Amino acid sequence: LGAGNLPPITQEEALHILGFQPPFEEIRFGPFTGNTTLMRWFRQINDHFHVKGCSYVLYKPHGKNKTAGETAAGALVKLTQGLKDESMAYIYHCQNHYFCPIGFEATPVKACKAYRGHLLQQEVEYWILIGEPSRKHPTIHCKKWVDIVTDLNTQNPEYLDIRHLERGLQYRKTKKVGGNLHCIIAFQRLNWQRFDPWNFPFGNIRRDMQPQAQGIAKSESEDNITKKQHGHLGRSFSAGFHQESMWKKMYNLHGRRNSGYQSYTDYEGNDRN
Repeated sequence: LGAGNLPPITQEEALHILGFQPPFEEIRFGPFTGNTTLMRWFRQINDHFHVKGCSYVLYKPHGKNKTAGETAAGALVKLTQGLKDESMAYIYHCQNHYFCPIGFEATPVKACKAYRGHLLQQEVEYWILIGEPSRKHPTIHCKKWVDIVTDLNTQNPEYLDIRHLERGLQYRKTKKVGGNLHCIIAFQRLNWQRFDPWNFPFGNIRRDMQPQAQGIAKSESEDNITKKQHGHLGRSFSAGFHQESMWKKMYNLHGRRNSGYQSYTDYEGNDRN
């Protein structure tokens, strides 16, 4: 909020843009909403308002489409930098819930260093401020980064409910072993001129030539995503460090271009991550 030149929209307006009809309170989003569903909705809203943006998984240490090579320390650096950038926003997928990291605090471990200027990462303890959409919880949570990392690093059947840390590690009643859907997703506003796929040697970046789905696809679990489908999802399923490198190259290349390009979309797909 407060960034850009367009006014904020209500959740009802967003749902209408995405093709949902009232009464909205009767819609059960859980069965068909996944990580890539949110990314697809972000693209649809961007298209509706004729703005450019991209989304990607910032940190997902386990499960399919994990951010291979990304460390907790590296993800923390990217998250804290992004939280100071008005063009960035984040969604944290936790236990049966999505909410939005909106800020952070770095508290010195030693009281004598409280008023020093620059401190190393290991000299402070990071707390992440998270905006809560549910009326059954406080408006803003303040969670230790180490607890968030613990949540993201658990694997089935073990899990940690970040909103109820007092319950400790819990176990799901499931036969599935390994993997974790929990992750942090990044959403970014782009200010570039329009692109066309022929300008770039990246196979995953292409114009979306297929029409948008008009209905809601049936629920698909992480296990139902095929390798072929992964190939069509582009940046959303790339490892974090590869994503950043690729988009930096694109940005640098764009800086040497003077003419406008045609619009592009950053990924395709209807499946759930």
